[in-house]
Amino acid sequence: MSILLASTDFWEDMDVWSNGLQAAMPEMDIKVYPDEGDVNDIEYAVVWKHPRGILKKYPNLKAILSLGAGVDHIISDSELPKGLPIVRLVDKKLTHEMYLHSLHWVLHFHSNQYLYRIQQQSREWIQQSSVQSEDRTIGIMGLGNIGKAIGDSLVNLDFKVIGWGARPKNSTGEIEYYYGHEQLSEFLSHTDILINVLPLTENTKNILTKNELKLLPKGSFIINIGRGGIINENDLLSFLDSGHINAAALDVFAQEPLPENNSLWGHSSVYITPHIAGQSNPGSAAKAIAENIRLIEKGESPYPIYNLNSGY
Repeated sequence: MSILLASTDFWEDMDVWSNGLQAAMPEMDIKVYPDEGDVNDIEYAVVWKHPRGILKKYPNLKAILSLGAGVDHIISDSELPKGLPIVRLVDKKLTHEMYLHSLHWVLHFHSNQYLYRIQQQSREWIQQSSVQSEDRTIGIMGLGNIGKAIGDSLVNLDFKVIGWGARPKNSTGEIEYYYGHEQLSEFLSHTDILINVLPLTENTKNILTKNELKLLPKGSFIINIGRGGIINENDLLSFLDSGHINAAALDVFAQEPLPENNSLWGHSSVYITPHIAGQSNPGSAAKAIAENIRLIEKGESPYPIYNLNSGY
């Protein structure tokens, strides 16, 4: 029984990932694509942006597991084998890193650091008026494992936190929850700092266009750590130019790497990071992946299995 590691993006780190999985599952034989050995021995594929079409080669494949939080890199494969569980990565260290990234930009915008940077460049000494954290509303789109963890942590810092998702939820604690397209307008109208954690699906693609962005209060901020295709980038630029949206911290983009001629690069109100908000840690992620494989081997369901309708 073998585990296949396959990626077009992590080649330099594949030894680290292979060693991490081997340490977490010493009983398994770890193969790194294309050195797959006997295709009949491959029962699990652990992937990140795998070469398209390769997974149909393995007749005894039981599950496909992601090396990261997202699965759009898996489901975009038109030749993906049907009927196999696709397992997302839920890793406490990854979640913590995404929270820290979000917190950095929340505090940056909340405490007017973006303005003080501009003032420093022009050598202006102006003390901006401050807003108390309980008077600042953080809106989180995508209240899954990561979004909920970010929201709970911000609640503990006395921010008012609201959330939005596609479907109703049983309990969101102290986070006021909105759901469905019929409640999206109300959610956005109450949001001072918007954090997008949504995955990219047919239902979420371009969910934030000019029609939705205009609902945000004037002077709002956007932090995108979900997927780039969620926000229409041209519409976002228009709202930044008009000043309706003060600034945006973007870690993900419709096209990655972000092309050199993209206007986002040179915009003074845009802060760009190269998709690093939630980098998977091979040590902790390998343990989470190993736990799910052992669940499958015992005849139990791994967690979380990708839900086609919700996208996570």
